[in-house]
Amino acid sequence: MTKKPRKKSPSDLRVIDNFLPTNEFITIKDLFVNGNAPWYRAEGISGDDSTNAIVNPLDNYYFSHLLYLNYLPRSDFWEQVHTVLHTAMQKHLGVQFRNITRIKANLYTRTEEVQVHPFHVDSSDQSGLQGMVFSLNTCDGYTGFLDGTEVDSVENRAVFFDSTQKHHSTSTSNAPYRLNINVNWL
Repeated sequence: MTKKPRKKSPSDLRVIDNFLPTNEFITIKDLFVNGNAPWYRAEGISGDDSTNAIVNPLDNYYFSHLLYLNYLPRSDFWEQVHTVLHTAMQKHLGVQFRNITRIKANLYTRTEEVQVHPFHVDSSDQSGLQGMVFSLNTCDGYTGFLDGTEVDSVENRAVFFDSTQKHHSTSTSNAPYRLNINVNWL
């Protein structure tokens, strides 16, 4: 089931379906779904839940797999994921990147109802930081933005945005998990 974004995207938001060729998408997805990717439980979905967005404190966690941070590879999957995503990002965006600052995979577990997570920014001290959320599965979860735009999680969909602006993730209620890869760059 493929849904369109619920609200017209602002000019600084770009949504690209079929971001990767099918064979490359399956290879990347299999690394995290069928491979031996280690997942690490992260306490607290956002550093600031002043909005009390997490309805049930028992749902205030997710799993992550850090691929790259602070100019250092952190995963055996780094090279493969970076090469494929970087090539596709250059193709679709037509830009050269000064620095990729972080790449991580996020796995949000199923909740009875979709839980909207707190708004956050990826970094408040990196002016010009850009972001991409790349969905590895289709579910009823989404990425939300401060203006009310909600971009559904559809496998092989990428959404590009200014990651110094507030946005949020969600859980899913109709799949075992919501799985995506986040990339930040300057």
